[in-house]
Amino acid sequence: MTDRRTILQLLAISSLAAVPAVGATLKPNSDPAAAWRNPGAGEKDPRLYCLAHAILAPNPHNRQPWLVSLEGEDTIKFYFDTSRRLPATDPYDRQLAIGCGAFLEILSIAAAEIGYETQINLFPMGEPQPYLDDKPMAHIRFVKGGTKDPLYALITQRRSNKEAYDPKKPVRAEALQELLTMEPSDKLTLAGTLSGDAQCESLRQLTIQAYRREIETPVALKESIDLMRIGKAEIAKYRDGIDLDFPGIGAMQAMGLITREKMMTPGTTAYQQGLEQYDPLAKSASGYVWLISNSKDRFAELAAGRAYARLNLRATSLGIAMHPMSQALQEYAEMGTIKAETEKVVGLAPDKCLQMLARIGYGGKVSPSPRRGLAEHLRT
Repeated sequence: MTDRRTILQLLAISSLAAVPAVGATLKPNSDPAAAWRNPGAGEKDPRLYCLAHAILAPNPHNRQPWLVSLEGEDTIKFYFDTSRRLPATDPYDRQLAIGCGAFLEILSIAAAEIGYETQINLFPMGEPQPYLDDKPMAHIRFVKGGTKDPLYALITQRRSNKEAYDPKKPVRAEALQELLTMEPSDKLTLAGTLSGDAQCESLRQLTIQAYRREIETPVALKESIDLMRIGKAEIAKYRDGIDLDFPGIGAMQAMGLITREKMMTPGTTAYQQGLEQYDPLAKSASGYVWLISNSKDRFAELAAGRAYARLNLRATSLGIAMHPMSQALQEYAEMGTIKAETEKVVGLAPDKCLQMLARIGYGGKVSPSPRRGLAEHLRT
């Protein structure tokens, strides 16, 4: 879930002071944040109400890889959108499957809020390996019942905060313990560490190394750059991917200071800014949290996604900022050594899988990631 929001801002300090901004005026129907405001308002079908919340789930590179069809009066068929893969950085669709699990959890939380329970039958046509396919990931039936979940109120407030955190406000041990409290599970383990611990310092260095390794791997870097939405016009057009917007960016584009080619080219200021971007983010982390599954199958990946969605919502309730830094867990060859070292640091057993790794701290308010809107996810 890489971010480029701060790339090249230093270039704007002097060269653009007198240059008028260049940008696009958003039309109401292209507002990339519209989905976050009163999701599901006016929907009479409870499934649509809940789906309008589910599309706000965290997911890698903001790919939003979700497709659904409505069946009968009470059922949803849920599919992975195979056109939204990340073949370079997520070659086996593991992280995208986690994003699908997060979708299912937010859907269930929203259903409980309006008096429904979701009965979810996973992979009704068999577990897809080694890649996700276009067969249904789940059949979801809505039935009356369920208990309201206090996390519901936090769905539209949840963020992945990719900014530097406040170094003067550390996360205390008691807050970490409260964050890590989860329902007993024989499928997952949730753990964490705080700044000052040797384990935390090791993860800090590994997350920096992993991000730099991704930048230094051309095919991985290109995948991220291809998904960058630079400036308001592109963000409004695509409403997905890695949004990059700050004052003066339109003028920087017009002057050729920001181009995808420069971001891809070692030796340019743009490339170097990208390479160093995660250093201050990792250094500002007050700690790290991670999720380990007791198996390595698709069911475990979806369970990890559901657990991560709840963890992110719980962090929101505690005022704790959270940012996935899972580059070190990616399964392409160039990341192999760093991945192995990261697994060693968290004490991973051979039969288990390190599914998620995120930094935590206290940060300022950030805008929500763009969303394409519910209509884009409905199969007809």
